[in-house]
This record gives sequence, C-alpha cells and structure tokens, in this order.
Amino acid sequence: MGKSTATQAEQVSSETKLTAVKVVDAANKLSGMREQFEKQELARSNKALYGILTNVYELFCKAVKDGCIKESVTEMRKQLKLRGIKVQVNSPALTVFVRYIFNSDRKRAYNYASTLMAAAQAEVKPEHLITFIEGKNGVEECKKEYKMKEATKLRQDAIKTASIEVLDAINNMPAAERISLPNASVDLSDGTQFAFIVARCVGNGEFDLLKVIPKTSKAMQSAAVKELAKDFIDCAEKAAKASLDASVKDATERAVKTMSAKEAASMTIAELEIA
Repeated sequence: MGKSTATQAEQVSSETKLTAVKVVDAANKLSGMREQFEKQELARSNKALYGILTNVYELFCKAVKDGCIKESVTEMRKQLKLRGIKVQVNSPALTVFVRYIFNSDRKRAYNYASTLMAAAQAEVKPEHLITFIEGKNGVEECKKEYKMKEATKLRQDAIKTASIEVLDAINNMPAAERISLPNASVDLSDGTQFAFIVARCVGNGEFDLLKVIPKTSKAMQSAAVKELAKDFIDCAEKAAKASLDASVKDATERAVKTMSAKEAASMTIAELEIA
C-alpha cells in the first residue's frame, strides 16, 4: 500500500514538473514576442505592451491554477541566473515571470510587475486586464495604486485600532512614580489628556527628566499614542512569529496548493521555496 502511494506521488510530481516545463516553454515564446515588440514597434504602442502584459498575467494565473507555480518560478529563476540576472529571494513570484519574459532591468520589471500586482489585488481576470490598465490611465498610475500595498493598508488599520486600546490602557495605568518639577505648568488644549516631558536618556532604562512642555496639542498626543501603538503591534508580531515558526513550512505548503492568483502574486520566492 505504501509503495503504491509513493508511486502515485512520484507520478503526480512528474506531471507537475511536466506542466511547469510547458509553462516555461510558453514563457519563452512570450519572451520572443517581447523581443519582436522592442525591435519592430518603434512607437512602442501601449496596446501592444498591454497585450503582452495580458499574456504574462494569463500565464501566471494558469500556473497557479495548475499547481505548478513553485516549479515554474524555480526553473525561471535558474534560467535568469544563466543570463546573469540575479533575482532576490524576497521578490514576488509574479515579478519573476515579468523579469523572465521581459528580460528587463529591475526598475522596468518593477513597473510592469506592480501593474499586474494591482490587477491581482483587484482580482481582475486576464481578459479584462487591458480595460483595467486603461481605466487607471496607464502602467504608471497602476504602479502608484499598488505602491500602497495591502499589507501596509492592513497595518494602518491595525495601528488605528491599537491606538484606541493604548489610549485606554495609559488612562488606567498606575504611575511608576510621581515627581515634582519646579515652575512647571501645562495647558491641555483641544481635549488632550497628557503632558509631555523632555527627558535625557542616561542608559540602563534610566532618564533625567528635564523640562515639561508647556502646551499639549492634539497632534502631539496623537503622534505619541501612534508610536506606542506601533510598538504594541511590533511586540505582538514578534511574539506571534516566535510561536508560529515551527508550523510555517506546513502552512505554506498547504497554501501553495489552494491559493488564488491574488495570493500567489505577492508570494515571494523564499516563501515558495519552503513550501
């Protein structure tokens, strides 16, 4: 029974590799189209460019659907290395497709990949990519839209939520110590609740308290609370990472088998390699 299962697994692996070979062959053909485009299309027609980008995006989505994205990226990266093009392991999988087919410098590849990333995040189907790009007024505007990554948006939302929790926590926090500074007075304007003291760091967790800032503005309080919220999130993320490291490989492997093009687009080479 075990031998039969192993044989079946080998057959599945062989079929996956064969599918990956087909993906790379198709990528080679698209690369040829790219060369023809660059040599013959003197005007560099946007329509022609968008057409090639559509084919790249379609091929990427197909590799994800066929379950051979990891193998395809591995082979493309190997071929890029032979061309003298180094691709960092933190590069998204979709960027590898773009660099392979366009054989371009990092900046140009980034612009095209960001366009496709924006489409993937918006869950645009390949057949609607040209309409999507034109609707955003071109590659440059698509790139700007992607610049605010989904992870960044999520973090900003997390900071807003954490800021409310932090404000509540410091309102109810017991004082480490109560001190008196001579000639100190504070104007708490605009509904602010806290005063700020300039302190000199002397090391070992000790500070010299120097001067009370005479007026607290809403902007000052918001900035301080935001920094406390960021620290709160960073500490929570470090704790979560420490407890989850052991299960990352297994979770990533499962994700690769079931992910969508949207998820795969931002998955890095490093994440694919451990799957």
